[in-house]
Amino acid sequence: IASIVGGVVLIGAIGGGAYAYTNSQTVGSVNGDRITKSELYDTLSNVYGSVAVESLITKKVIEQEADKRDIKVKDSEINEEVDAYQTSYGGEEAFASALKENGLTLEDFKEDIEVNKKIEKLMQQDIKITEKEVKAYYEENKANYDQPEQVEVSHILVEDKEKANDLLNKVKAGEDFAKLAKENSTDPGSAENGGELGYISRGEMVEEFEKAAFALKDNEVSDLVKSKYGYHIIKKTGHKEAKESTYEESKKDAKEAALSEKIASESETWLEDLKKEYKIKNKFE
Repeated sequence: IASIVGGVVLIGAIGGGAYAYTNSQTVGSVNGDRITKSELYDTLSNVYGSVAVESLITKKVIEQEADKRDIKVKDSEINEEVDAYQTSYGGEEAFASALKENGLTLEDFKEDIEVNKKIEKLMQQDIKITEKEVKAYYEENKANYDQPEQVEVSHILVEDKEKANDLLNKVKAGEDFAKLAKENSTDPGSAENGGELGYISRGEMVEEFEKAAFALKDNEVSDLVKSKYGYHIIKKTGHKEAKESTYEESKKDAKEAALSEKIASESETWLEDLKKEYKIKNKFE
């Protein structure tokens, strides 16, 4: 699946501006001996042509098979995936920068997501998983389904200690915690939600934050907590005791995870078998 992304981007780089390539355009020279764009294109085509064309063939096969089975990918599915990537990169700006560094546009990325989503949906129709396989997966990964002790927290984060003290005094005086977080917190991921971080487990936050959060009583607010990010004011709003999972409770999630793992392991074989159903020509072969 990853090769499709790489291949599509590569062929775009090779062929996207092919119509503009002429012998008169120079990309470099050695002692006055010019290297033309035409030579560059020929070299790229010779070195990467086979991989790039094979990737485009794969993409075309997926598109045709998806059309045959009437499989569609909604814009909302693509946007949800983009949002997840942006979050993992630390925001929209950082993600845009990463795309640029890799010679990609957002539209390129969305096209690749659409292809991958179609592959997932096609394989979900073709790859079956048994109850025995699901149970074996659950037993092997049981610890992932056990619920550790968790606390539900919100926080306000600021860099300046004086401002942090001022905000803490306002919280203790009864001012609305969520409103103060929204207006003052420098944590963009939680500020717009009134400082809410949801439930956290041990090991997810920096040590100072975790120690303070798990020591609080329900609806209690901490004193200032200093970390490498600045000064936190933490409010605990809920608590869940550690709980061992059962197969019946975890069956649905385990089935989805087991199927995803099976799809990943069988994707290459599945794709090769699918290609056998199509008349394919590749001049590089």
